[in-house]
Amino acid sequence: MIVTEENGNGNPESATPDLGKFKSVEALARAYGELEAEFTRRSQRLKALEGELAEAKKSASDARAPLGQEELLRAVTECEGLRARIAGEYLQSLKGVPLMTGTGEGVTAPKQRPASFAEAGELALGYLRGIQR
Repeated sequence: MIVTEENGNGNPESATPDLGKFKSVEALARAYGELEAEFTRRSQRLKALEGELAEAKKSASDARAPLGQEELLRAVTECEGLRARIAGEYLQSLKGVPLMTGTGEGVTAPKQRPASFAEAGELALGYLRGIQR
C-alpha cells in the first residue's frame, strides 16, 4: 500500500511506501532475500526426503518380491524360531507315522492278541528271532 501526501490543493507531492515493521526498503529487501533462501533450503530438503521415501518404497517392494531358494534357505537357517516352526508343521503333516515329537516317550508297537495257540507260538518265535539278530 502506498501512502500519498497531498499538498494543500489535493495533488500528491511524493509517494511513501508503507513498509510495515521494516524501517527501510533495504531492510525489506534483505528480509525477502533471507526468506527466499530459507524457502530454497526447505524445498531442497523436501526433495531429498521425497527421494528417500521413494527409495524406501522401492526397497520395501523388493523385499516383498519372491526370494530364490538360496535366500530362503539362508533366512530359515538364521532364524531358530522359524526353523522349529517349519519342522513342527512338517512333522504334524505326517499322518500315520508314529514319531517321537519332543515328549520323550517311546513309540510302542500295537498290542497283538493271538486268536490261537498256533498264532501265539508264531509271535513268540518271531520275537525271539528278532532278538538274536
